[in-house]
Amino acid sequence: MRSRFAQFGWTWGLAATFCSAGMTASASAASLTPIAGFGGGDGWRAPFEVIAGDVEGTTAPHPTTSDPIYRFLGNGLAVGVDPASSVNAGNLERGMAYNPVSGNLLVVSRNAPNGGNIRILNGTTGADIGSLNQTNVTGGNFTMNMIGVADDGAIYLSNLSTNLTSSAYKIYRWENEQAAPTVVYNSTGSDVLAAARLGDSFDVYGSGLNTQMVAGYGVSTTIAGTNGFVKFGTTDGVSFTSSNVAIAPAVDPLVTPASGEFQYGITFKDSDTIIGKSRANPATVVDVSGTTGTVVDQQGTDGISMRLLDFAVVDGKPLLATLEASGGTGPSKPRVMIYDMSNPALPLADRKIAEASALTAALGPNANAAGQIKFGAIDGKTATIYAMSTNNGIQAFTLSLEEPVVNDADFNGDGVVDGADFLTWQTGFGLSGQADKSTGDADGDGNVNDADLAIWNTQFGTTTTPPAAVSSVPEPATLAIAAMGVAGLAAWRRKK
Repeated sequence: MRSRFAQFGWTWGLAATFCSAGMTASASAASLTPIAGFGGGDGWRAPFEVIAGDVEGTTAPHPTTSDPIYRFLGNGLAVGVDPASSVNAGNLERGMAYNPVSGNLLVVSRNAPNGGNIRILNGTTGADIGSLNQTNVTGGNFTMNMIGVADDGAIYLSNLSTNLTSSAYKIYRWENEQAAPTVVYNSTGSDVLAAARLGDSFDVYGSGLNTQMVAGYGVSTTIAGTNGFVKFGTTDGVSFTSSNVAIAPAVDPLVTPASGEFQYGITFKDSDTIIGKSRANPATVVDVSGTTGTVVDQQGTDGISMRLLDFAVVDGKPLLATLEASGGTGPSKPRVMIYDMSNPALPLADRKIAEASALTAALGPNANAAGQIKFGAIDGKTATIYAMSTNNGIQAFTLSLEEPVVNDADFNGDGVVDGADFLTWQTGFGLSGQADKSTGDADGDGNVNDADLAIWNTQFGTTTTPPAAVSSVPEPATLAIAAMGVAGLAAWRRKK
């Protein structure tokens, strides 16, 4: 019969290099909690919802859903309204951004009347407090579609062109929320692909002279190069030039992106690294040098419908926020998922740190898989996250990072994992709720069980006191204790 030593997978000769800095840690974890004060108290500004603080409208003393300006963020079905009679029949809000200077949200609504199509929402409550000046914002298949804000509070709006040959792609800039817009980019005669679609995705990075923008091409079966994107830069802070970024053939096992790879989601990871998402493929990470993009990683998420992206560093951790945008005609309940990108090689389950939805039930379809997710204010280990899946309102969450649990089987704290620690685990086996490391809980879950024995088994014979280069080898007496304990384990557990 196989010995218990072989069964637990360790040998007498085990002597590994191990110090406290190398203790094994569980995957990062975080909580994602709807912000109670946002959107009427549930963390969600629902389609057509009117909340305290909304200031515009024709109904006194407070706006109602009869005011056209508030018939937005949905498709009518969300509140039982016949879509045919609704001012907003759906799919009319796709762009949303967070202003780090004002703390407000900016939402592009092609529905809102009287030139108030870029709504300003209070970032804390979600209340509608007005709109941007839209003087001379013209052109494009959609005159306004996506929006972004630089670190200095400058606001950038892009239109949507479904054919760059017949309709120019334009970007507008507001110095702040009170300013009038200026055109800072017009694709006429610029370095973009003729006849391509541009403007479904958009992101802004940096500030001032270091401001950059990026937009993804749409899918095309006939236009070469639409598997890339366009970057925009400036030398004066008020006008921008474009660079068409072509994707170099990927090196196995990575796959060269297909047409429209950056159409549905796009975000800067840093000034020269872009993450993009297509309708059907994993997220693609590209390093940019000049006008060439090199695929450096392709990251799966929880299903291809996690299409909308934003990246930020929170408490030193690089995080990718994703929002579900399912497409199709069925109802949807968009979920937000957060991934820790510290080690992209880890399995998906280890990279995912949080998931939530503020919606209590599935709502209208997001037929175009459109919308936007954005990190808001970041403070230490916490961050605000806003998520707008088209036709399903805006959700707001507080993301709180949790300290990773360090697996530690040195139960008596003497600096070495040995037979004495096994005896501690043996004595505490079966404890729950009140258990801690001193009673044999190696993984910090509050229970003393086989998982803790497995950690002890892995760490046996190692020191936990830095900076020793190699661990001490257990004394013969210690090994004897461990051997006797393991050999008698089966009989002891039958008696428990």
